[in-house]
Amino acid sequence: MITEQDILDPSTKARCRRWTRRIINTQYFFTAVLLHILFLLLWGSWVVLEKFEPKGTIIADGGLFIKNPQSHAIAPPPAPPQEIKEMEKEIREKTSSSRSVEQKIPRITVGTPKPSFSIPDSPPSFGPDLEIKSDENLAKKFAEGEKNRIKNIRTFIKNAINNGAGPLNFGNKKNLIARFSCYVGKYDGGDWNCNYGFVADRRWHQNCINNLMLQIKRWTKNNVNAELLPESLDLGSREWIENIHPPFVFITGHQDFSLNENESQNLRDYLMMGGLMWIDNSLPGRRSRFDLAVRREMKKVFPDRDFEAIGNNHPLYDAYFHFTAGAPAGMNFYREPIEIIKVGAGEGDAAVIYTLNAYSDLWETALTDKDKVDVQYDFSHERNQWIGRYGPHWQPYTWSWERQFFYRNYSEKSIHESYKLGINIVFYLLTRFQDKFMKLPGGVL
Repeated sequence: MITEQDILDPSTKARCRRWTRRIINTQYFFTAVLLHILFLLLWGSWVVLEKFEPKGTIIADGGLFIKNPQSHAIAPPPAPPQEIKEMEKEIREKTSSSRSVEQKIPRITVGTPKPSFSIPDSPPSFGPDLEIKSDENLAKKFAEGEKNRIKNIRTFIKNAINNGAGPLNFGNKKNLIARFSCYVGKYDGGDWNCNYGFVADRRWHQNCINNLMLQIKRWTKNNVNAELLPESLDLGSREWIENIHPPFVFITGHQDFSLNENESQNLRDYLMMGGLMWIDNSLPGRRSRFDLAVRREMKKVFPDRDFEAIGNNHPLYDAYFHFTAGAPAGMNFYREPIEIIKVGAGEGDAAVIYTLNAYSDLWETALTDKDKVDVQYDFSHERNQWIGRYGPHWQPYTWSWERQFFYRNYSEKSIHESYKLGINIVFYLLTRFQDKFMKLPGGVL
């Protein structure tokens, strides 16, 4: 065991002890290196295939391969037998007789009839009774339909937030008042609960979205109070659409997954009603198996829509905190821009928000009242063990090899920045329709 004195000791012997301890801690890596060396020693000298060396000389001449040729000249083919000559003679006689028969048959020439119509020199003129009518009220009908859609969205959000009172915004973005329940979506296949944590002693532990909502509650001084319910939403059921009306559904994962027909249809209906789906890629970056699955499966929900990256001047980056350089760096220093899918008329409204930098991994670690990483433990009587308030990716020792090789950029600064972005996303998705609500009778909620 390395003591504090060993860590501070600059001698060569102490350094050797520290490196030896680090090598011992790398159980899987060290074991894999030993196994590779063992396999190399055992099977490194085995001969799998011997080199092929043809005997003699092989020359390609006219598509024929000749082995050990005496000369490059190819002997002429042998003369055909007498029966073949007689068959050829018989075929030639039949061919000549058929040609003589063809010459005796008279030829019949069929002429091409002349057309009985002519193309006029000038275009035809129509009478005064014929006129082309256009629906002059089409634009008005379209605008009325969009107005009704926004009305329905206002009703949906009003029922989802503040027990029917809706979000109250007094002009200042930091004065938003909202009470609502948030849910994690459960889809078919994959690991939808990878950052879900667990419930013990009637409280959440190491749950990414619960930690985010607690931090938002702290920063807004209880003005925005969201409760994460312990049960997840089964995306294949209609109950959550017809009875629950969540303002948004949070989805994450590492693995490939596939939405079934019911899940795709329910998500489409929910998003067209005014709901929003927030997807966080827990396997950060583009072209990961989760990223490929998200883009493929969202085509089932909106076949005619594509993800589009938002610019650094998007309102989302100024919804609560101000981000000048776009999305902050997430796990392993990935800094992909946030992407959205829009629905509706004109420029459309955000229906899907996709963050690619594994911020949910960072939210597994809670912050204290002073915005520092919470390294405290809570004793669980239900599990009869101590449970840390920091997530599985956080290690209290800065020299941890896991944080240097696998969980890079898992620092206190990156965790704090990810929480700031999280509150911006929540504020944006709650207030994204406020400008359109202002144009309706009755204004905002």
